[in-house]
Amino acid sequence: MPDAPEVAGFPTPRQLPQLRWLGQDYVAVLVRDLTQGLRRQDAGTSVMGVHCESRPDLKASVDSRGMIRDHDAGFLLQVFVQDGSGRPWRLRGRWTYVGRDLGTATASITHYWELFSADGV
Repeated sequence: MPDAPEVAGFPTPRQLPQLRWLGQDYVAVLVRDLTQGLRRQDAGTSVMGVHCESRPDLKASVDSRGMIRDHDAGFLLQVFVQDGSGRPWRLRGRWTYVGRDLGTATASITHYWELFSADGV
């Protein structure tokens, strides 16, 4: 099993209670989901580190009763990877979680990666 990547710059879950909808440890969830996505593109990818560059961009909307049902959380990241050929890369981009109908039977959480740059290091 590969070593866990080094993570830095993320506010603690305690500092962001509004991200409870992602689970008790949103950072672990994010790193797992990001790693799985990168490995779908290149099964040999190793994620060496993930650095959050700023406080996450959080957007919430409420239903007619004032309950938060929709939530977006965007993270500006630097991701350090080694591809399947052994080349190291620094990826810069935004990782976003999209939660819809939270707290209902039809709740869904999706995510996507927007790549800004990929630099060989």
